Amino acid sequence: MGLCTNFYRQFFLQIIAIPAVIAFTGHALIAQQDWHLKKDENGIKVFTKNTDNSDFKSIRVECNINARISQLVAFLLDIEKQKEWVYNYKNSELIKIIAANEVVFYAEVCLPWPCSNRDYISHITINQPSAQLVVIDSHTEPDLVPIKSGRVRIRTSSAHWEVTALSNNLQRIVYTVQFDPGGSVPSWLVNMFVTKGPYHTFQKIREGVVRPEYQNAHLDFIKE
Repeated sequence: MGLCTNFYRQFFLQIIAIPAVIAFTGHALIAQQDWHLKKDENGIKVFTKNTDNSDFKSIRVECNINARISQLVAFLLDIEKQKEWVYNYKNSELIKIIAANEVVFYAEVCLPWPCSNRDYISHITINQPSAQLVVIDSHTEPDLVPIKSGRVRIRTSSAHWEVTALSNNLQRIVYTVQFDPGGSVPSWLVNMFVTKGPYHTFQKIREGVVRPEYQNAHLDFIKE
C-alpha cells in the first residue's frame, strides 16, 4: 500500500502542472454545487467531484496569488523550469511556439519502481477576454511525439484556468482539471490522493512567481 500511495503522490502533479491541460467545456461540469471541499489551508482550497464520463475525479483549486498578471503568465510559460514547481517532474521541454500566447511542450513525470514514468504533450493557449481576466486552456496532443520506451503516455487530460485581477498585484485563481493517468492505475487509488498534488503545486507557484526574473515581466499579449 505504501508503494501505491507514493505512486499517486508523484503522478498527480504532473497533470496539475498548469501547463498540461485542456479546456473544460460545459458550465455544468464546473457548477459550484457539484464540488466537495477536500482541503482548505493557507488560502488554498481544493475541491473534487465525480465525473460522468470518467472513473477519475475532477479537481478544482481556488486561491489568490500575489503577482501581476504578466508576472504570473511569464512564470507559467517558463517551460524548462516547471520541474522546480510541478511535483516530481523529471523534465519538460518546449516543442513548438505557435504564437506568443500559444505553445506546445513535452513533460515526463518520475514514478517510483515498479511503476513506469508518465509523459504527455500539452498544447497551451492563453487569452485575455478583458483587462481583468486571463483564461488559460490546454489540451493533450498524445501523438505529436513518438512513444518513448519505458514510459506510459497520458492521452487524456484537460484543464482550465481563470485568472481574475483583484488588484494590479493580486490575482484570483480558479483552476479545474480532469485527467486519466493511462496504464493500469486503479481509479480508487488515484482518487484517494487528489488533494495533495494540487495543494503542493499552488504553494510552489506562490513561491516561484515572486522570483526576480518574473517580477518585471511584460508580455505583448497581456494588457495590465
